[in-house]
Amino acid sequence: MARFEEVQMTIAESAKNYLDIYNMQVLIEQFTLDREGRFSLTLPNMEQPFPVSATLSFIYDAFQTGMTLYEDNTLDENNADVDTSIELEFTVKFPIMKDYPDIESLIEEISEEYPDTEPILTIREIIGGDEPFKEYEMHYSYDIEAEDATDSELFDEIFEELKGIMELIYARTENYIDQSWYRGDE
Repeated sequence: MARFEEVQMTIAESAKNYLDIYNMQVLIEQFTLDREGRFSLTLPNMEQPFPVSATLSFIYDAFQTGMTLYEDNTLDENNADVDTSIELEFTVKFPIMKDYPDIESLIEEISEEYPDTEPILTIREIIGGDEPFKEYEMHYSYDIEAEDATDSELFDEIFEELKGIMELIYARTENYIDQSWYRGDE
């Protein structure tokens, strides 16, 4: 099983080929020593604040972290039923918009174009200020087997797909983006 750091660097290298990484974090749980890697991504050449962004996170639990201290071939047949896969969790944040477009049809389009994602939409209504507004996020995940955890070709495919999803979202929502939200008090 690949070490946490190896997986993290493989993800970073593949992500850089398709998207811009604007934040990278490693969180370690104090008592269990579970590790979480989190990448914040946006489309290339987009300026802050980013209208479309994505977060990718993956967790190594204490068992997986401990397994990386041993040789890969120490897993015997008695431990063959132990899950050492890694779950990549993606959250894509939509722009803040006026005159909300039909987000459900956009999610259906993404689902048809990228059937492996099986996207889930979450909507938060923010009340305050002049008018309430909604924030939209799309979530999906992939399970990566331990032996594929450092397969750069697999991660390249995953990030090429994520870039396509983000470009589709931006193209479909660009005319609805609430520019005042991103420009502030100019």
